[in-house]
Amino acid sequence: MKRLPLIAAIALAAAACVPGVEPDNNSFSEFAELPDAEWPYARAYRFIPATTADSVVRGTLLLSLRHTASYPYSNLWIELAQGEPDDSVPMLRDTFDIAIADPFGRWLGSGMGASLRRTDTLSRDFTLVRGRRLTVRHIMRTDTLDGIEQVGLVFIPDKDSDR
Repeated sequence: MKRLPLIAAIALAAAACVPGVEPDNNSFSEFAELPDAEWPYARAYRFIPATTADSVVRGTLLLSLRHTASYPYSNLWIELAQGEPDDSVPMLRDTFDIAIADPFGRWLGSGMGASLRRTDTLSRDFTLVRGRRLTVRHIMRTDTLDGIEQVGLVFIPDKDSDR
């Protein structure tokens, strides 16, 4: 019985890994906690990839959300912007419709307890530039979204990006 906590810890650590993906020096992930599980329309979350080994890397960009069962919608519209407003390089913007529940109202995310994690692919051919800001904001037709606890971006480099 003394081994049960150790086995549980190992199982939790293994479950936290993304299957088939080995971390490398060009991967990036960053998350922001949303106070009181509320996301005001005017609040954009900024992520600056400063830890990649290469200055420009191609790969897959994922959005990861943690939400509660009190989230009132079956989807989430977000805007992703890359760059600085005063940069000499134009800002790149795109919008995404993230499915949170299926047509029958069943949550698509996974998890135990009160929170569910939903991860969705934003781009399979994304160019990540070290130090260039990524901004995520919701563009739903309500001022404040309830039930979103965390938002984050995960970048997985292509296998041949380090060659």
